[in-house]
Amino acid sequence: MLFGGFAAHRGWLALVPWVILIGAIGNAVAQGIWFFAARAAGQRILEKRVDWATNVERVDRLLKKWEASVVIGARFIPGFSSAAVVTVALSKISSAKFLVLNAIGAFAWASTFGVLGYAVGRAVETVLGDIRRYEKPVAVMLLVAAIIWIGWHHAETFRSARRKPV
Repeated sequence: MLFGGFAAHRGWLALVPWVILIGAIGNAVAQGIWFFAARAAGQRILEKRVDWATNVERVDRLLKKWEASVVIGARFIPGFSSAAVVTVALSKISSAKFLVLNAIGAFAWASTFGVLGYAVGRAVETVLGDIRRYEKPVAVMLLVAAIIWIGWHHAETFRSARRKPV
């Protein structure tokens, strides 16, 4: 989303509606997949991911007090989002209520980080002046770094899921 906001600042994409809309849809779909997969798997998912159990317990306590805030806001906290959506799926929240809150949260997340990326673009331009000669190499570098990070992160997730509990 930050890169999409930056790209919108540079005029490559339209922040409103496309960057925010596509980001919100992507986030909502990803969270929805986690929700319905966790709901289908039930408690078995925690047997496979024992490292999530502590986070799930913490989120469950928060969920009992602030259900809507947890569903909407957890996506803003790195590393907390997955445990939160699994906990929400294992709770008694209805699928319809989750979908509404998920859509609101996805739109808020995409708007926040899209606008933040746009502002970063403006700040970078203010500090560096004309960034036209840097933008394509930096954009390619950021894209490659993002792909490497995503690949590493998912590989680590799959490796830890295969480990047997001690």
